[in-house]
Amino acid sequence: MQRRWLMLTVSWIVFFVAFLDRVNLSVAMPFISKDFQLSPEQTGFILSAFFLTYTLFQIPGGIMGDKIGPKKVMTFALIWWSVMTVATGLARGFSHFYIVRLLFGIGEGVHPPCAFKLNSNWFPNRERATANAIFTSANSIGPAVAPPLAVAIIAAWGWQSIFYIFGALGFLIIPLWLYVIRNSPEEDEKITKAEFDYIKSGQEEMVTDDNDDSHESVGSIFKNPNTWLLAFAYFSFLLTFYGLMTWLPSYLVKARGFAMVKMGIFAGLPFLAIGIAQPIGGWISDKLLNGRRKGQVMVSTLAAAPILYGVVSATTEMGAMAALICAGFVFGLAFGPFFAMPMECVKRKFAGTASAVMNTGGSIGGVVSPIIIGFLVGSFDYNAAFIFMVGAQVLTAIIVFFVKEPPKIASCITPPLGKDAS
Repeated sequence: MQRRWLMLTVSWIVFFVAFLDRVNLSVAMPFISKDFQLSPEQTGFILSAFFLTYTLFQIPGGIMGDKIGPKKVMTFALIWWSVMTVATGLARGFSHFYIVRLLFGIGEGVHPPCAFKLNSNWFPNRERATANAIFTSANSIGPAVAPPLAVAIIAAWGWQSIFYIFGALGFLIIPLWLYVIRNSPEEDEKITKAEFDYIKSGQEEMVTDDNDDSHESVGSIFKNPNTWLLAFAYFSFLLTFYGLMTWLPSYLVKARGFAMVKMGIFAGLPFLAIGIAQPIGGWISDKLLNGRRKGQVMVSTLAAAPILYGVVSATTEMGAMAALICAGFVFGLAFGPFFAMPMECVKRKFAGTASAVMNTGGSIGGVVSPIIIGFLVGSFDYNAAFIFMVGAQVLTAIIVFFVKEPPKIASCITPPLGKDAS
């Protein structure tokens, strides 16, 4: 396996474990709330605590990754959130759970921007969307795999066991992480010269005005209109993702009459479709569209919107599931190009911070989407919630329309003759 793909594989494993640790509380919460007699309001506070610190530490994580290298920050993050996962199993009341989840969000928050920084260091521009799409597929495969796995563990050993087992899993992969991961090809003693040359020859800066020093400081990220447009676009984009993640099980049970076991099987299918689509979308962006990201995001979101509306008009439960799965697949095609765009609007050395700003917007979407949908369901019905998520996809396309893509550099999108080390 080529070294850059090995780095991505190990990074994907770590992100997948992070997502298992992230969603396990939702699965265990019915048992926790019963054992500790938590009110619905207390349960909501505990579930939202993670997103508060997760959102706040995105940008600091990106800045640290840019300054000291992603490996150190991600190593700290992996150890930190694994400790806090185990600590969740030891909590014995509302305040304990709330504090532990706040602390847990710190480790998970600094991790994603550093991971995207690592991808930026290891992949040429022509493979950027593919690498990012493969990496982000972990956050879709997680919701498909975690619920049935967590339910089985809880049924066998109790709800505390899920936190001990998932926390231990984080510690088990630390040796693999430390042995394999390097910040960049320059630090890797095992990379071949052919692969090194292939990577470096395709990493020309997309911001190329050598006579303009306005791009040379971290402040340039926050002065760039694209930074904020992409943050708002990703906020709108993930309103749908987090809306489905938090409310789909309830919808299937209450609106479509699914039994619990059936819901456990079917609720993960749209996320499995998203996970399958993400690498495909990255490949399309890099290979077929030659690095043209903006159009693909707009087409994917505009196409997903009417398909998702099909859930409202479906007269059968299988029709609704078909619409959810198809919408998930089309929706998933946008992830790869989405995360390539902020990296191409700034100097490569600021890729982590630029990704962090956009991901912060998405994280805020994760905070507000469940609340908005809860209000819509309580005041109207589930159809109103799906119309809201459809509108969020249309809004995403409108915002992305105003993003100004940088001029493409020929060697960034076309591999050097005879030097394709892929």
